[in-house]
Amino acid sequence: MNFALILGVITLLVALICFYPLLRQAKTKNEQKRDELNKTLYFSRLQEIEQDDAQGLVENVELLKQELQKTLLDDVPHQEEKNLQSEKSYGKIWFASGLLAIGIIAGTSYFMVGSWQAESMLEQTYAKLPYFYDRMKEEETNPLSDSEMQQFSTALRIDLQKNPQDAKKWWLLGQIGMNLGDARLAFDSYQKANKLDPENLQYKLGYARVLMFSEEATDKLKGSDLLREVIRKDHSNIEALSLLAFRYFETEDYKMAAVTWAMMLRLMPKDDERVALIEKSIRAARDALEIQEQEKSKSITPEKN
Repeated sequence: MNFALILGVITLLVALICFYPLLRQAKTKNEQKRDELNKTLYFSRLQEIEQDDAQGLVENVELLKQELQKTLLDDVPHQEEKNLQSEKSYGKIWFASGLLAIGIIAGTSYFMVGSWQAESMLEQTYAKLPYFYDRMKEEETNPLSDSEMQQFSTALRIDLQKNPQDAKKWWLLGQIGMNLGDARLAFDSYQKANKLDPENLQYKLGYARVLMFSEEATDKLKGSDLLREVIRKDHSNIEALSLLAFRYFETEDYKMAAVTWAMMLRLMPKDDERVALIEKSIRAARDALEIQEQEKSKSITPEKN
């Protein structure tokens, strides 16, 4: 804001310095023309009076000369006033045109400078990329702040513009997107990572996870398929089993939900904090399955009169 204000003041000063002489010059020229015209008209009329006097056509020559002086000096300024206003209007037009031109140039310069400043800030953020990689090593003891996450995200995007085929960095950008709560960034980044390296189970799982959080049924269906692919290649992947179990429960496939959670329970250590939650989920799935089967049997068996 301060820069814009200073730029506006400088523009106005330049305009005044450059174009004020035009207004001043017009006024001076008009004053000179008026004086010359007065003299020309005065001597021309004076010569006519003297000729008439020589021919005896007029009387009171001195009185006529006095009236001539008074009349011409009164009339000429009124005649020239219009010309003076016209000249001033041209000067104002020149002034306005020049001011507009300078304003356009100044505005363009401002946007160019602003763009340069933005680019400079991006380059500074990109230069901090090694620092963010080092900070990741301290994530458990000293997590990145939201501000650092935003900068890390920006630096990674710039790097990926230069190296768009790096699947690992796309996956990392997806992780940052999840931490920032930016679903669109996470979705696009995980999708790109999985597309570049479809055999990587970590990338596939990340993409499946963000698909499962989608509200679109087609996304959830695709996510479920990806989770099954992960489990086929890694039967002990607890995160994939957990996501798939919740999906089964969500679609009221309570039997498969209970089976999947039971598989997870066998893979987890007995002292794992999640064991109690998994056991509770298994009981909830079995109870829901029992109610579901009772409702089905009621609908199949006809009521006795």
